[in-house]
Amino acid sequence: MSLSKPLIIASMASIFLIGVAVAQWSGPDKTASTSGSFTSNKGLESRIRQLESSVEETLKIQGQLLELVNELSGRLLPEQEGAKTRNASHLVPEQPTVTNAPQNRRHEIDNHETRFDRMRENQLRRLTDAGISPERAAFILDKQERIQYEQMQLSYEYRYLKDKSSSEARALQEKIHTYSNPRRVFEQELNTDEFEQYLNAQGGRSELQIGDLLESTPAYEAGLRPGDKIIRYNNQRIFHMGDLRSQVYQVEPGKSVAVEIQRQGSSNSEVIYLPSGPLGIRG
Repeated sequence: MSLSKPLIIASMASIFLIGVAVAQWSGPDKTASTSGSFTSNKGLESRIRQLESSVEETLKIQGQLLELVNELSGRLLPEQEGAKTRNASHLVPEQPTVTNAPQNRRHEIDNHETRFDRMRENQLRRLTDAGISPERAAFILDKQERIQYEQMQLSYEYRYLKDKSSSEARALQEKIHTYSNPRRVFEQELNTDEFEQYLNAQGGRSELQIGDLLESTPAYEAGLRPGDKIIRYNNQRIFHMGDLRSQVYQVEPGKSVAVEIQRQGSSNSEVIYLPSGPLGIRG
């Protein structure tokens, strides 16, 4: 432990004064050496009084020194303590951030709900901008969620169906096919105008436009050309090539199939009849 300079000085002064007092007490008394026993007793009493006086004076000086030490310490120690605090502040380790898991989880849930609400608002706006009333737009969004659930439920039932060749399995396949594309469901749920508005809001094509055809195929022989559109096949709405392939497989060989088309440059649709099977067109 290091001592302050004023305290060291005061301690040394105190030791010096006490040493002086002791020296006076233990020093020879010339009066005592030339007198008898009476003189010796008198000299002893005189020395005791001198010692008491010296000690008293020493204590007085020591008290003054201590007061001086306290005053100096009061001036120096605050600066020293401040320096120690400043020097030691960098030694205090930074406390790690305590993660509150429940609060973080609540924050994640709130963010997810905010994103979901924002996405739903955007979908509602697209539907209403397309001309659908807010009430029907909300119905469509709720129905979409229900369609997704029912499609998963049907797929689950089909997965654990033992006889995949039964009529029940075929019915499930047909329902799964319908529910796999919400547009097929909404075609039945919405009127014609609403359905077209729904398609416009979704940004998808409302029919399949023919990109190219193979010569000597049913579609080519029927007079279809690139740019023409297929609206329905076997009374089922066609939106893209996947829909057309799926519907083609639903019709047995040897059948005649009604196909609703729209010629390029015409605003009217017409119905032609083609043999069942692949048509030979490319989207």
